[in-house]
Amino acid sequence: MSDEKLVANPSAKKKISFFSAILIVLGGSIGAGIFLRSKAVLNSSGGNLIWAIIVWLIAGFAVVTMALGLVEVASGRNDNLGMIGWAKAFNTLKIYKAVKFFMTYLYLPFTYFFMPYYVIVQFQDGFGAFGVNIAFGATWDSVANAWVHGAVSKAAPWLYFLIGLGLTVWMIFSAGISSRAGNIQNWIVTAVKFIPLVAVTVIGFVYFGKQIGNGIVNPEKPSAEQIKYLDLVTKLNLFDKTSNSFLGLSPFLGVFSALGAIFFAFDGFYVTAGVQSEMKHPEKTPAALTIGLFSMTFIYIIIAVAMTLGAGNGGFYAFGDKLANDKVGWVFGIVNICIAIGIIGILNGFTMWASRWIEDLIKEGEIWVPTRVYKYMKNSKMPIVGSLYVLFLSLPFMIIFTAIGAYAYIPIWDEGVYGYQIAQLLSFSDLMANWMAIFAFAFISLSIVGALQNRKKHFIAVTENKHTKWAGLTAVVIILTVMGFYVLDPFVSLGLSIAHKSQSDIISYSCTSALFIIFCLISFLGGTFEKMVADKRQAKYAKLLASSTLSAKEREEIMIGKELNDLILKTYAEARK
Repeated sequence: MSDEKLVANPSAKKKISFFSAILIVLGGSIGAGIFLRSKAVLNSSGGNLIWAIIVWLIAGFAVVTMALGLVEVASGRNDNLGMIGWAKAFNTLKIYKAVKFFMTYLYLPFTYFFMPYYVIVQFQDGFGAFGVNIAFGATWDSVANAWVHGAVSKAAPWLYFLIGLGLTVWMIFSAGISSRAGNIQNWIVTAVKFIPLVAVTVIGFVYFGKQIGNGIVNPEKPSAEQIKYLDLVTKLNLFDKTSNSFLGLSPFLGVFSALGAIFFAFDGFYVTAGVQSEMKHPEKTPAALTIGLFSMTFIYIIIAVAMTLGAGNGGFYAFGDKLANDKVGWVFGIVNICIAIGIIGILNGFTMWASRWIEDLIKEGEIWVPTRVYKYMKNSKMPIVGSLYVLFLSLPFMIIFTAIGAYAYIPIWDEGVYGYQIAQLLSFSDLMANWMAIFAFAFISLSIVGALQNRKKHFIAVTENKHTKWAGLTAVVIILTVMGFYVLDPFVSLGLSIAHKSQSDIISYSCTSALFIIFCLISFLGGTFEKMVADKRQAKYAKLLASSTLSAKEREEIMIGKELNDLILKTYAEARK
């Protein structure tokens, strides 16, 4: 391709001001990630608060540089395909197809695997604060019948699955099909989205202030509480030889684990990189992204510090007992319910995009569907086909990975609160969520590499940005380094588990090592398989059309199928080699 223009001409009337653009950046990314990952970041930082803050700053810097590099990338396309479209414009056929298969057959269904479980656990904790115990996998003091309790505990992962499936179906058949329903739900979520951010910060610093007032900071006679707080800023175990986790051996290796967790908290920010085309002053886009993302970083740091100082372990859940003892446990319940609603908002926005993005891919010849389905979709004004595709694609993942998480992973979450299998399931959900974010960031960094190559070859017309080179290169180095350590982690951890003869960890890391290989095969060999099937289908259509016994209706059906198959083959003919 030579100087191909892939950007639709934006309206001459710009609507978004500089301040509004900053709010879009904040609103598009801030969510529940901070509450789900703050404790993990502190643990990966060796329990040292100072080290954890440094890691948050590194992550924020990496995300800002990536956003600055994406400004130029996003100017090369103006559609709903996001990173798939960027890869198509700036990368080779191999990488482009890898991004498409990753986003469609991994990122999308995995989102419906782990997001509903985060919603369930937040509602579970929220209602628990009001005395309504729905902790399916935990020990119930109120259940006298041991058989009933045992049966419920064993079924807990599948009760989670059924509730998660119900939430997924609701999202797909509301936000997925109707943008109006999605927008209404989004307004409801936005009304409560920022409540937990403020509430948790206030609660954290209030409890820290109370502990100081009670004399925990007493240099002459250190109390247990004082020692705990001193440990947060002084203690740092440089090497843990007993760890079966490669990234858990040292806080210096833990940086990469922590960065992966933080990337999940920032995941989705890249959607706002395309805000440039709607701004009154497009040249201010880099400044809006920088201010918005650094503001978000500092908000996250303040919340993480508040939870660490107020609760002692970096997590919001430790406030439950403190608030209950002070006879205000309802506050913990309300905040958890608000967090759950915020996660529903993330799922709502993702579903609104997913069903339409799938239909765009079908129309561009990137996904094959049966002839009648394709014919119906072309004449339908609602993304019903895309919504059903999302549901049927996600359902097997939800079943298979619920089983893997519940029966073959390490219980990092609190077993006493959630039960053994649910702790395993939630811990596995964390791992998969981190993996999806890191894979996505790595593929985006390759688009930035493509944009840098475009500076010399000019195969796509873009709006060049002065920050692309230094920021893009910085982001690529950081992101791919983190990706490299995540690649090593399951395999080295498996070796450590074998050396330490830890049977449960051997099973867990064997599963995660195998899954990583499968993910890579799906991403990088999917295109080869797709092309092979399309070629065979093309030969079949040619043979059928050569027959003289076809009725007019049969010929029409075959021609519609051939039209879609031609589009699939066309993507291989036109993509950059």
